[in-house]
Amino acid sequence: MAVAFAAGCSTPAPPPAAPVIEPYRAAVLAEADAFHSATRTLTDAVRAGDVAAAKAAYQPAHRLYVALEPLAEDIDVRIDGRTDTGDARFTGFHRIEKALWADGSLAGMVGYANAMDLDALALRQVVGRASFRPGDVATMANDWLTACMVTMVTGNEQRWARTDLDDLASAVGSAHAAYTALRPGVRDPGLTATLDARFAAVTTVLDTYRRGAGFVDYATVTAAQRRRLATELDALAEPVSQLAAAV
Repeated sequence: MAVAFAAGCSTPAPPPAAPVIEPYRAAVLAEADAFHSATRTLTDAVRAGDVAAAKAAYQPAHRLYVALEPLAEDIDVRIDGRTDTGDARFTGFHRIEKALWADGSLAGMVGYANAMDLDALALRQVVGRASFRPGDVATMANDWLTACMVTMVTGNEQRWARTDLDDLASAVGSAHAAYTALRPGVRDPGLTATLDARFAAVTTVLDTYRRGAGFVDYATVTAAQRRRLATELDALAEPVSQLAAAV
């Protein structure tokens, strides 16, 4: 039976959608463009069979990928999959990483380099159509901290290159950029105070491992030092997980 509405009554309008955070969106799109360029520098070196040039290009490209990873969707397994993913296809960064640091040879890597170029372009397209509303940005911040805890601080991200600290710094920096974009709209001043302090604490610990423009080899970081880093990251991850509800 049809429902009759009283005269003058109408269905309430849905609430307006949360606005896109446009400056943050623009910054992430610029990172996607930079990733595409940096990946091409790496893959050109791979195609040329130049191990030294490929090693030099590897981490600058991977660092930019870390800053985009929460948006990568199903492309992630092709770009950043590891041997423990259960996927028979072992491609992307870590396949090249193994060739460079474990095998010391780029023989047979041209096909992987060509695929990386296509995946970098596909990622740029995925980022271009992504939503950058406050809730989405908060979720991205949480995803970066999860990646820090699951693969990076454990040493499972860069098993051969041992550049895990560089990835950690990139993930924390990306989470902080997301938080900075959200901060004016966070309704809980206590949460912002906690986040400000805990981002600073993690940055202070990471800074002790900086050497010039990079970081120490993660193999030199002791178990006790890794536990301290994990503790600081865990303390940061807890308030970051509250961001989505606070914006």
